[in-house]
Amino acid sequence: MAVQARIAVLPEGQQEVDLVEVTLGAPGPYEVIVEQRAFGVCHSQLDRIYRMERSGPMVLGHESIGRVVAVGSKVEYTAPGDEVVTTWVPRDLRAGRAPVPPEVPLPDGSVARTHNAFTWGTHAVADEQYVVKVAPGTSGDLGAVIGCAVMTGAGAVLNSAGVRAGQSVAVWGTGGVGLCAVTAAAVVGADQVIAVDVDDEKLQLAKEFGATNLVNARNVDAVAAVRELTGHADGTRGVDFAFDCTGIGANVPVSLAAARNGIRGAGQRGGAAVLVGIPRDPFELKSLDLIHGEKSLIGCEGGSCDIERDFATFAEWSWDGRFDPSALITNRYGLDDLNTAVDDLHHGRVRGRAVIEL
Repeated sequence: MAVQARIAVLPEGQQEVDLVEVTLGAPGPYEVIVEQRAFGVCHSQLDRIYRMERSGPMVLGHESIGRVVAVGSKVEYTAPGDEVVTTWVPRDLRAGRAPVPPEVPLPDGSVARTHNAFTWGTHAVADEQYVVKVAPGTSGDLGAVIGCAVMTGAGAVLNSAGVRAGQSVAVWGTGGVGLCAVTAAAVVGADQVIAVDVDDEKLQLAKEFGATNLVNARNVDAVAAVRELTGHADGTRGVDFAFDCTGIGANVPVSLAAARNGIRGAGQRGGAAVLVGIPRDPFELKSLDLIHGEKSLIGCEGGSCDIERDFATFAEWSWDGRFDPSALITNRYGLDDLNTAVDDLHHGRVRGRAVIEL
């Protein structure tokens, strides 16, 4: 079954996408074709556009919601008509088969490639490992952002750190991913959820998602402010977990400094900094803070998510009102305005998440 589609292609040497009419041929044995309803514009895609060396055209994007319209001969997980979300984390690598990224033949004879899945277009082709079935009628707003922003931020709190009720949390960077971390910390019952950013509008938005305290790092020493807010009965100060969602390497030692110290000889370890955003440049840590404080640095990818299990959890939060994905989406665009959306994100004009609606 061939499908006519309009997809965003990033040509070699170019920093704007072209919207190209293509014919998607019959899916490969493990591939599915998804007709899109909405997709997110993720900050990580800016690296593909502005920083990465490319040897050919690329297709972009990795979070969306849509309907399956065709499946390959060996696909058993899903069928035409199913509502699915697309993501960039494989559903089950223990199945013994690594997912294969699709290739898209273009009208000029070249081939566009991606690292995992692509979602920027009216249709997407994905290995079945990159799609998760969702209930019919699932909110387009939730589906457009669950596959990266929600998964990464909320998953870091639930899975990578395992935050428990009564603990204290600071979140550095309150964009789309950071807001989802704030939400998850509030949902699990963290005693304090401190939002740290340099933008007052983003901080006020974080308050709507459950932040109990706001710290503008442009105006004050953020580490001192966080430690002042978090005194503990044992005499230590600082948070149990500091989540760095900025992707700025210089912020990693800062968030580590905001974590509470352990108490040597009492069997009490210190807090942890959780590296959520991907630093684009090298960073240095103060080894004595890490060692004497008996602190930890935790890395996570995609919120350490089991995507079938965790997507169901996040959907439940949306259905029962604990999480409002519509509030997370602060910028909405049509497909023809995709380059505007990218430019707005690149220049800091997106407070939460940018979404393309089809």
